[in-house]
Amino acid sequence: MLSQLSDTHLRQTILDIFSAGIDTSRITLYFAVRYMAGLPEIQSKVQEEIDRVVGKDRLPGIKDRENLSYTEATLHEIMRLGTAAPVGLPHSTLCDTRVGYDVPKDTMVMINHWALHHDPNYWKDVEKFDPTRFLDENGKLGMKPESWLPFSAGRRVCLGETVAKPELHLIFATIMQRFKITLPEGTNPELELGGSGGFTQPAPYEIIVTDRINT
Repeated sequence: MLSQLSDTHLRQTILDIFSAGIDTSRITLYFAVRYMAGLPEIQSKVQEEIDRVVGKDRLPGIKDRENLSYTEATLHEIMRLGTAAPVGLPHSTLCDTRVGYDVPKDTMVMINHWALHHDPNYWKDVEKFDPTRFLDENGKLGMKPESWLPFSAGRRVCLGETVAKPELHLIFATIMQRFKITLPEGTNPELELGGSGGFTQPAPYEIIVTDRINT
């Protein structure tokens, strides 16, 4: 196998690690900070849960994740409304396929994640930021909605999903535990989109960060 690992393969693998493994997480956290700055009531609920479950004397850990359901649901809602890769990555059909219409072999196929995450047939009040849509009647994280696919789906689902989810949770929970994030006075709380190419991200913004632990 090593004999087949050329310089081209190495460059492509490293590019994948940085673009798929780092950029998407960075953009998701960029969305997270902006949403929390514009939604102080949601931010307060996240911080109340973290203070209750984790406290302020230590950082959140992996074992805390199952008890931080509202925090996790908030992150899910961030990934729904702030879809980092709106049409994912291109794939190709291996054979002639029919999915309501004919798709010939070797056709490039892309999943419109943005459309799935903004489909009013699956999401009530589709443009409203509402973490509770991911919680069950007991306030715990419920089953994953079939129209929530930030990591794609099927056999070619993102290989980094099992790493990205706990990683994003740890970083997000730690930011929320330690800092209060607000917008400068006079800033429109509504998030504006920016970005280019295959990624979507918030338009450039300014925030005010206040230490919650040492003040």
